[in-house]
Amino acid sequence: MSGKKGKRYTSAEKANVLNWVNNYNVKHGRGGVANASKEFEITQLTIHNWVRQGGAAMSSGSGLRVSPNHAGILRQCADLLDQITEREVELGKLRKEYDSLRKKL
Repeated sequence: MSGKKGKRYTSAEKANVLNWVNNYNVKHGRGGVANASKEFEITQLTIHNWVRQGGAAMSSGSGLRVSPNHAGILRQCADLLDQITEREVELGKLRKEYDSLRKKL
């Protein structure tokens, strides 16, 4: 067995990687650890350990603490709500037009 120890990371380096993971997960829903591993050349196991040690509950823009997997789901929900609102406005316009045409009959 080798006496060589692995690289030691500072708190700032860990925070930088965890923020990158969180931002990636918010944007894509998941996969932040795997992509951070490639980006920073750190093993996935190491990053997973950092997440388990306190990086799993990272803050979102509102100050609400959300795990990375849930942050992506929340982003998708917000996007869907925007689409629903747009469709409801469009539907309201179509109903007004329909009612207007029906009155002409």
